Amino acid sequence: MSQVIWSPAALADVQRLHDFLRDKDPIVAREAVKSIRQNVLILAGQPEIGRPLDDMPIEFREWLIDFGQSGYVALYRYDGVKAIILAVRHQKQVGYS
Repeated sequence: MSQVIWSPAALADVQRLHDFLRDKDPIVAREAVKSIRQNVLILAGQPEIGRPLDDMPIEFREWLIDFGQSGYVALYRYDGVKAIILAVRHQKQVGYS
């Protein structure tokens, strides 16, 4: 099993996504965060499951997280031992902040 580590930036992204949804529907906001956390844990057992990025070194990958009609994307780096979650964004967002 690989270790999954959240970067401060990725944790801030999840908080931002929660805050955005909370104003519309607090229950959906909690469920979205729960889905993100549960799906990221899959990387502990299958760290190379994410898709490699064309414009970055092979250790950088994206993991798609279904939620509702679209979902989220987690950017992470797998170094052979641990998966470091670098950023999380909504699938409709362009790029990472």
